[in-house]
Amino acid sequence: MPNHMRESNPYIEGVRIAEDTVASRIRERMGDCTPSERKVARTLLAAYPVAGFETVAGLADLAEVSGATVVRFATRLGYSGFPDFQKALRGELEQRSASPTTLYERTSTNRVAPAGDLAVFVDSSVDDLRATFAGVSAHDFETTIELLANPKRRIWLVGGRYSLFLAEYLSASLQQLRSHVQMVPEMASLRGATMAGFDAKDVLVAFDFRRYESGTRNLVHHARTRKASVVVITDKWVSPCASDADAVLTSIASERGPFDSVVPVMALVEAIFETLVHRIGETARHRIEQIEQTVQQLDLI
Repeated sequence: MPNHMRESNPYIEGVRIAEDTVASRIRERMGDCTPSERKVARTLLAAYPVAGFETVAGLADLAEVSGATVVRFATRLGYSGFPDFQKALRGELEQRSASPTTLYERTSTNRVAPAGDLAVFVDSSVDDLRATFAGVSAHDFETTIELLANPKRRIWLVGGRYSLFLAEYLSASLQQLRSHVQMVPEMASLRGATMAGFDAKDVLVAFDFRRYESGTRNLVHHARTRKASVVVITDKWVSPCASDADAVLTSIASERGPFDSVVPVMALVEAIFETLVHRIGETARHRIEQIEQTVQQLDLI
């Protein structure tokens, strides 16, 4: 089962992490847990957040531990007890399913005068960027880079209603550096044929953000059953796809309006691309040169 503990981030030190979800607390405290408590942690992350709404006895059975261990684990996370733990999960569930209309109403009272909008936007975006990169797991980021840099792997990308353009942007960027990079087809018949051919050589990069899409979840789960590797790029509330992922990269966006900012996740995509440029090295340079020559030969610019 994949382990998405947050390790010390070598890229940004001393930055306060704004994310505070049950999942983030689990990852942060995993290393301090007893072996029995780690069983509870992994059970929760494998079926997050549904497993957290079990009774104490039910969760204990799933994790094969005692009820006392479940309660101890909840207090280790900083909650007063298991009811407080579930209260936090219910609050998250409301946030995860928030619609643009809900967000518009929620943020309308916090809007500032037009003259101050730009400065507020800049400050908020900088905070989001710092929080995002401070919260990135160094292990998961490196796993992502290794998978995407491996020339023996076939790379597939998929996004949802909100995030399709992000997947397309990363796909177009990766195609400049290496071969065998494609979007998962949108047409049902082509998508089915594509997914039927998945195996251990494939890597699926899935973008999935709150109001998480069942179609993306199904694709990710199918890829896992076919032994493919999976990278999930999501938000701080964490897509259900994470339970099937080899690496999970989360972006943290503050609420400023009806839609979450894409600034932090776009920066994360840029970080992936820039790291791959250096990791793939001379092979990437040679491919860029080939593409440029082909573009000129075909008079495409």
